[in-house]
Amino acid sequence: MKNSDKNKLILGFFLIILIGFEIYSISIQNSYMWDGLFLIGLLLFIYYVKGRLRLLPFHFFLLGLFLVLHNLGVFGFYFNSYYGIEFDTYVHFYFGLVSTLILFRTYDFIVPLKDKKIKYVALLMIILGMSAFHELLEYAGGVLLGEGWGFLKAGAGDIEMWDTQTDMRNNVFGGLLAIAIYHIKTNFKHNKKSKKSDKFKK
Repeated sequence: MKNSDKNKLILGFFLIILIGFEIYSISIQNSYMWDGLFLIGLLLFIYYVKGRLRLLPFHFFLLGLFLVLHNLGVFGFYFNSYYGIEFDTYVHFYFGLVSTLILFRTYDFIVPLKDKKIKYVALLMIILGMSAFHELLEYAGGVLLGEGWGFLKAGAGDIEMWDTQTDMRNNVFGGLLAIAIYHIKTNFKHNKKSKKSDKFKK
C-alpha cells in the first residue's frame, strides 16, 4: 500500500474518532466542543501539507493519537493522575516527542546543514516556539471565550502559578527524548554502514 493511501486511512480513522468526540461534547454542552473543532481543522491542515512536511504514515498516526489524547479531556481525563503524574503532563510530553520526530524528517529535507548539534538546538528552539504559541492560544481563548475546560477556554488548571512553564518544560522533555531516539538511530545506521564498507574493503 502506498504512503498516500495509508495517510488517507489514518485521516479517516482519526476524523471518525474526533467527530464522535465532538458530537458527544456538543450533546452534553461541554466546552471541549471548541477544542474538537480546532483539532479536526488541525488534522485536516496537517494532511493538506503532508507533502511539504515529508510526513510518513507512522508520524501521521502518532500525531492523530496525540489529538485524541488531548481531547480525552471531554471525559474528564485531565482531572486524573496516573502513576502519580497528572494526565496533562503525559499529553504535553507526548506532544514534544511526536512534534520533534516529525520535524526531524522535515528538517533533513529542507535544511542542507548536516551539523547534528545545530540541528538539535534548532529543533528544541522550534518546540519551545510551538509551546509558546500554544500557551498564547490558550490565553487568547480564555480572553475571547471565557471560563471553561479545554485549551481554548480558561479553567482552574490554567491559572496555576507555574502552569505555562510546566507545560513548556514537559514539551521540551518530550523533544529531548525524540532527539535521543534520533541520535541513537542515526548512529546505529552509521555504524552499520561503516561495518559493511569495512567488510567490502577487506
